[in-house]
Amino acid sequence: MNMAWIRFYRIAEALARRGHEVDAVVNLAPEPRLRAARLREVPFKFARWDRYDVVKTFFHKGFESLLAEGGGDHPFIISKLGSVVGSAQTPGVYFFGREREQLYETQKEIARRSRIVTVLTNRSAALWWKEHGRGVPLYMVPTGVDAEIPAPRGNPYSGIGVEGPVALFTGHLYKKDAQREVNLIWQQRLNRLGRELRSRGIKLVAMGSGETDLIDPGVVIHLGEIDLEQVWDFQRHASAGIVLAQGPVQDNESSKLYCYLRTGLPVVCERGVPNAWLIEETGLGAMVDYDDVEHFAQAVARVAREMPKDEQVGDYMAREHSWNARAALYDFAFATSGPPHLIAATAALAAG
Repeated sequence: MNMAWIRFYRIAEALARRGHEVDAVVNLAPEPRLRAARLREVPFKFARWDRYDVVKTFFHKGFESLLAEGGGDHPFIISKLGSVVGSAQTPGVYFFGREREQLYETQKEIARRSRIVTVLTNRSAALWWKEHGRGVPLYMVPTGVDAEIPAPRGNPYSGIGVEGPVALFTGHLYKKDAQREVNLIWQQRLNRLGRELRSRGIKLVAMGSGETDLIDPGVVIHLGEIDLEQVWDFQRHASAGIVLAQGPVQDNESSKLYCYLRTGLPVVCERGVPNAWLIEETGLGAMVDYDDVEHFAQAVARVAREMPKDEQVGDYMAREHSWNARAALYDFAFATSGPPHLIAATAALAAG
């Protein structure tokens, strides 16, 4: 399950813990099923939109699914956007051509039908206001991280024959049919970084979904998708977490930054990633210029040598940046129209 789906379920779970009745509306099972107290998973065909006080959509695809299933006229739609695109190509946004145009068409409907829109970063907020004005209230709800994580279960690198310092890259690498440009650039850059790190005695291990046809297995060990329960141990036993920017400027934040820091793992991150401020806030890691591979590798080597893991940073992330803290922001939004009793959170029609 990639980070997008993890985010979807974690917010739904956090809203349920805050006392709301939540239906996660997604086609993953043929019948409704209970996932936790006050949280059901409901296929679209069972959703009755008029029974919900609030419908919360998840990214552009979740809103498109709501329209396709006849719920687009609900009076209280909260649209969560992972990205905001412009009517023309915009610096910091890495959707191009027809893909960007389709997202923008959906965005116009979001602006027309939503009671509230939430975004991840200041840059996305500024672009939204530029494109759609200030008629719809806009809330900043960044990515969060698990407050509770599994107890350590041992060093997973020993089971795959990896010894010595490890630089870890986790997360989605994108695909050729969705953000092709980022997929190609990141594969190439991981190869270059892997070569530089190898020359310094550090192994680059990557994991996550997306196309990896250009990855050089001689310098990057790519493990594919790993269950989140196991990822925490890979982070605990790495020497540094790796965060690549999508370009010299970037509108989207990096969710992996939250997860690395949750385990007290020092991070090396490129400037331009909007939430790179977390490194300054926690003091755990280093920032480097975009696409400066030599200095990136030098920073990783320095962090691996001089900066131990810090459990207090992990505790800080759990306290200040948990999904529970993010769900509290939605409670504030709900207060504008009275507390809801039943929430539908919609994702895409089918998991992918």
